[in-house]
This record gives sequence, C-alpha cells and structure tokens, in this order.
Amino acid sequence: MPLWQRIYLAACCAVIGFAFAYSLAEYAGWARVAYDPIERTIYLARPPLGRLPLGYLGLVAWGAGGALVGAAAASITAALLRRPLGERWMRLMGGWALTAAALGGMFQTWNLWPF
Repeated sequence: MPLWQRIYLAACCAVIGFAFAYSLAEYAGWARVAYDPIERTIYLARPPLGRLPLGYLGLVAWGAGGALVGAAAASITAALLRRPLGERWMRLMGGWALTAAALGGMFQTWNLWPF
C-alpha cells in the first residue's frame, strides 16, 4: 500500500474516532476533566457539571483519545494489507469521515439547543 493511502486512511479513521468518542462521552455521561474558572481548579467530574464549570477540555480529551485509537487501528490494518486500495474504498473512507464529523456536529448542536 502506498504511503499516501496509509496517511489518508489514518486521517479518515482519526476523524471518525474523534467524532465517535467526543459524542459518546457526552451521550453516555462519562466522567471528564472540568475547569472551574472562579476557583481556578481542574478536577474530574461526571455530568451534569452545572453552569460554571467548563467540561469542554474533558470532551476534547476523550475525542483526542478516540482519534488516536482510530488512527492506530487504521495504521495497523494498513500495515497488514500489502496491496493498494481501490478508488472506491478511498472514497468510502472519506465519505465516512465526513459523515462522522457532520453527525457529531449535529449531535452537539442538538445538545446545545436552545442556545
């Protein structure tokens, strides 16, 4: 498999992993790192966090972990496959990455409604 295909697959799977982990952490109510700007403390908390603590750092950390897992899985799979992937598979992976990003964004927008 050419190097550019390995990089493309890893990037697509990283986007999918980020969107999946970021949304699942919010949906499942996983504990996350929170920052309280008034007390200037960083702590681990489960949702609901309240109005003041910022849980965004924890969500981004979950998303980054999902991106790392997705990219690692794609890299291992690409290393095991010796032959190049066809154009159809490359478009399919790109479509899944765009779909995952769009669905993750829509889920987060729905959670914030009404602003």
